[in-house]
Parts: sequence; structure tokens; C-alpha cells
Amino acid sequence: MNKKPYFFNPNLSSEELEDWLAEQKIALAHYNNLKKERVALTKRLSEVDRMLERGTNFFKSDKLSFPWDPSPLLKVHQK
Repeated sequence: MNKKPYFFNPNLSSEELEDWLAEQKIALAHYNNLKKERVALTKRLSEVDRMLERGTNFFKSDKLSFPWDPSPLLKVHQK
């Protein structure tokens, strides 16, 4: 039995079939691009979630402490 794909539609001319296939190609390309974009956005959202989680843990404490490094500009002005 032959399992190769084929198109059979006695109601379409060869030009109409070609147009239909072109439309399907455009729609499929758009669908595939949306899937790729979703993967990228999901990855970015995971990164944002991790950053927010770190921030949430930081602001939950009773006392806030901020790391302090003297500004290099202050050292210049103090000389």
C-alpha cells in the first residue's frame, strides 16, 4: 500500500490548490513562530519570577539592610 501524502479535491483547480497551500504555509509559519515566541517568553518569565522571589525574601525580613560600598566619587571629593 502506498503511504505517500497526496491531495485530492475534485472541486479545486490546480491554481486554487496552489493558493490554498500557500495560505496553509503562511498560517503554519505564523503558528511555529508563535510557539518559538512562547518558549522565549516563558523562559524570560521564569527569570523574572526568580528575581522577584529573591526580592520578596529580601523585603520579608523585619529589618532591612542594604549593602553599602563607599562611592568612588566620594573618595575623590574627600582628597
